[in-house]
Amino acid sequence: MTPGVPGNGDVSVSRLHLVEQRSTTPRAPSEVLTVIESEIIPRLRLAHREDVLARPACSESRQPPTEAEIAEFARIATCHDLGLALAFIEARCREGLSLEVLLLELVAGAARLLGEHWKQDLRTFNEVSAGLGTLQQLVHILGPSFAPALPDRGLVVLMPAPGDQHTLGLFLVGEFIRRAGWGVHIDPSMSQATMCNVLQDKYVVMLGISLSTQALTPGAANLIAAARKATRNPRLLVMLGGSAELSELAASTGAQLATNDPREAVALLEGRPRVEAPS
Repeated sequence: MTPGVPGNGDVSVSRLHLVEQRSTTPRAPSEVLTVIESEIIPRLRLAHREDVLARPACSESRQPPTEAEIAEFARIATCHDLGLALAFIEARCREGLSLEVLLLELVAGAARLLGEHWKQDLRTFNEVSAGLGTLQQLVHILGPSFAPALPDRGLVVLMPAPGDQHTLGLFLVGEFIRRAGWGVHIDPSMSQATMCNVLQDKYVVMLGISLSTQALTPGAANLIAAARKATRNPRLLVMLGGSAELSELAASTGAQLATNDPREAVALLEGRPRVEAPS
């Protein structure tokens, strides 16, 4: 079977493509979302009913996504074809890949590839923007399948450094943290003032800040300084992530973690002694 193309038994995916191809009324987008929410997502949930705190591994019968698969998935994303992208994900799930592997290696891999194509002038700005937008939609749609609906163990706030427009990584990290049982507040447009209000109003366990370039480090440093003054939690954890070099910023600001791997963010939270929020 051709990757990403549904077979005769893929009723929900086939119906999704029929809705996309035949609907010409303004209500077509809502019909597509209805099919996604009522059929595709429940099937993905059904395929991944493992223990919610267990770390799923890639099936022994299926290796992680290949470079060719990542390239094809990135191409689909640039076409802004959400239905085909979901069908591609579902096909890989059926072959034995977990949602963890798909999010970390396929979705994140496609995002990195699009960034490389932009730097090499292989894709236009519109293509890269459409691709990243599609990938962010996928993370939002697949999140409920990946993360359990459990009472959270504490609140984590995730935001970009001032001026940063690259937010897909925030949502990927958020889904992994949420899956481990923590509450997550993500705001791609959060200002420093709003962040301080959140830290003053709620007991936040960790603040995560993403940076895509070195030019954003002064703004990130200011955020961290303001957060430490505003927080109700004197032991607030700070995590840095993104494509910029972060070791110097982490050292100068006292951030406990600088990483591009969301599993390390979870490990930082899990290794911390449980601290009850003051009443």
